[in-house]
Amino acid sequence: MSLRFRLNLMIALTLLIIVGVGALFVVHNARRSVSEEVRSSVDLGLQLVDAGLARSDGQEPRLLAWLAELARMGKIRHLRIQLRQPAQSVIHLSNAETGASDDRAPAWFAWAVTPVLTAGEKQVQSADGTPIHILIEANPADEIAEAWGESRSFLLFMLALAAAVSVLVHITLGRAFKTVGHILQGMEDIEHGDYGKRLPRFGLPEFDRISATFNHMAQTLAKSRDENRALTRQSLKAQEEERRYLAQELHDELGQSLSAIKVMAASLRNTPGGGPAAPAQTIMDQCDHLFGVVRAMMRRLRPLMLDELGLLPSLQDMVENWQARHPETDICFVCDENVEDCVGGAKIHLFRIVQESLTNIAKHAQAHAVLIELGLAEDGQIRLAVSDDGLGFDLSQPSAGFGLRGMAERVASLDGRWTLDTAPGRGVALAIHIPCETLPP
Repeated sequence: MSLRFRLNLMIALTLLIIVGVGALFVVHNARRSVSEEVRSSVDLGLQLVDAGLARSDGQEPRLLAWLAELARMGKIRHLRIQLRQPAQSVIHLSNAETGASDDRAPAWFAWAVTPVLTAGEKQVQSADGTPIHILIEANPADEIAEAWGESRSFLLFMLALAAAVSVLVHITLGRAFKTVGHILQGMEDIEHGDYGKRLPRFGLPEFDRISATFNHMAQTLAKSRDENRALTRQSLKAQEEERRYLAQELHDELGQSLSAIKVMAASLRNTPGGGPAAPAQTIMDQCDHLFGVVRAMMRRLRPLMLDELGLLPSLQDMVENWQARHPETDICFVCDENVEDCVGGAKIHLFRIVQESLTNIAKHAQAHAVLIELGLAEDGQIRLAVSDDGLGFDLSQPSAGFGLRGMAERVASLDGRWTLDTAPGRGVALAIHIPCETLPP
């Protein structure tokens, strides 16, 4: 549940509680108003009857005239007046109908505000001694209709106000969290290495300070990244130069020394009286073995073929040698010849990445098939992909070696990007994209 949804929900619930409390307050006041109005109307009706009886002075003609006048009265507000005689049916002197149907209150409101009804009764006697009962009952229908009209207007106003506040809060939170969304997107871009991301200026001062701090942080990180890449390029260049120097020394010094030792052993073996031939042959065999070891070391330190023939023949030679050492694994190398024209000084890095990938496959993958693809992508960048069907591994677990980290540093130093897709039992798929002519040849 997002923070925006929680805030909207809390504010909506608060507004509903306010509207509910307001409705209870309105109903309470309407009930009190109706009760007071009805009680006062019944009291007034009783006073009116007393006044009429007093005017008749017990004289039957006056009493009958007054009763006739009372019977001719139309609707009496809030009251229902009846004459009851033992031998006659009840005579209704007032209209019991309430107001128009449009003004009638709903049943729930009428039930909520209807008070305990009161009634009054007066008894007079006609000339023949027949008792006449005058019954005055409360009729709150009109007062309830008026109370509903007033309450409805107030409730509608409260609902409209609550809706307006809810919409205003929703819009305000939407704008605020839209800004938060920009900030979160910027942080995700930074997390993915896009240090060129910058946030715009925001209207709220708090968010504007966050934007300024974020942009300063991104600028600092971009500067640090560029410095680290420059240091990495310099370090890799120094490393490759040192390897080149060691390979040259092995070729010049150790190779010549082994050649001299082998020549002297051959001369000793072929010289009459020079000693036993078996030790001399053993020395020659050891020299041949050391020649193979030295050549392998030179190939790993700095493949001379890379400088003389280029990247593609060097990779092809490395793949063939690796296949010879691991015949149980089928390896397929697919390459676009156009890569050689735009690889520039990145060829040693691509060579090292393939070399490290094959080393990792030999050590850990237990793969049956390996695919290496080198070519140009649709965006014009150089694309290197190495995949196998081996054991794979869990990316969430920390790696004990530095092979992947070294490859990542090489790719970063070339301003490239790389993706690694793997899972236990699903093999490994490595894809690298670097710009053409990243480094001068």
